[in-house]
Amino acid sequence: MNSIIRKFIALALLTLCADSFSQEKLPYAVQKLIKDYEAYEKDINEKASELINKKRLATIKTLELESSKLTRAGNDTLARAVLELASAMTEGKQLSVSKSNEAAGNSRWNPLFKPESLPNSWIIPEDPDGGWDYTEGVLLMKSVFEDSVVLHEAPEGDLVVRLKLKIEDNDNKDTENERKTASVGFINSKESLVLASVNLSGTVNGYTNVTPDTDLGNEKSGLREGKFTEVQIAWVATYFLVFVKDKMLIRSDVGIPRGTAKISLLADNSNASFSDVEYLKPTLDDLKQMAAGKPLD
Repeated sequence: MNSIIRKFIALALLTLCADSFSQEKLPYAVQKLIKDYEAYEKDINEKASELINKKRLATIKTLELESSKLTRAGNDTLARAVLELASAMTEGKQLSVSKSNEAAGNSRWNPLFKPESLPNSWIIPEDPDGGWDYTEGVLLMKSVFEDSVVLHEAPEGDLVVRLKLKIEDNDNKDTENERKTASVGFINSKESLVLASVNLSGTVNGYTNVTPDTDLGNEKSGLREGKFTEVQIAWVATYFLVFVKDKMLIRSDVGIPRGTAKISLLADNSNASFSDVEYLKPTLDDLKQMAAGKPLD
C-alpha cells in the first residue's frame, strides 16, 4: 500500500511540475524589451517610408521643373530624358542615370553642342559685335551692326543638319530698316556659301552665291519671333533642302555638291539663338524620305 501511495504522490508531483513549466512565462523585463524593439522598428519604418515618399515627391517636382527649363532653353533631347526619369519615379520604377544618359545620347545624329559649354571644335572667326553667350546648351549670338558666324567641320559629302532656332529683334534703331535674320547653312568661304535664313516675320529664304543668279526660293513658315522652332537642312547631291517643323519649304538645285563646306550658324542685325545642333550622313532610305518631302527623325 505504501508503495502505491508513493507512486501516486510522485506522479502527481511530476504532473504539477510539467503544468507549472508549461504555464511559465518569460520574465517581464524580457517581454518588455522585445515589445519595445518591435514598436521602435515599426515606428522607424513608418517614419522612413514617410521621409522617402516626401523626398520622392520633391525630386519628381524638381525633375519636372528641370525638364521645363530645358524645354524653354530649346534643349528638347535632354528635356525628354529628364522627364522620363520623373515618370519612372512616379511609377515607382528602378532608376538608372547611366541608362538615361544612354537614352539621351543613343542616336545616329552627331551632337555638336554640350549642356555645359560650347565645344572647342566650333570656330568663331570674330566675336559678334554685340557679344555672345552659351548657357545650358543654347548659343546666343548678338549682332548689332555686323553679321556674325560660327563654323564647324563635318564629314565630306551629303549632309543633314537639324537644330532649334530662335530669332529676336536687337532693338537697334539704327538698323531697324536693315535685313534682320538668323541663318543656318554651309560655308566654304565668303564666295561659296549656301544658307537658309529666317526673318522676324517667319519667312524662310534660301540663298547661295555658289552659282550666279540662283534663287533658292523663300516661303512663309510657322517660325515666330522669340520662339524656338525645329529647322532641318540638307545638302544632298546638288540639292539644298529646308524643312521647318515637319514641312519641306525649299528644294532647290545649287548646281554643285557640298564637298567639305562647314556647318555654319549666323546672326545678322538680330539676336539669334541656336540649340540641339546635330548632323548625320544620310542613308539611301533617308534620301528617299527627304525626296518624299519628309524630314528625318
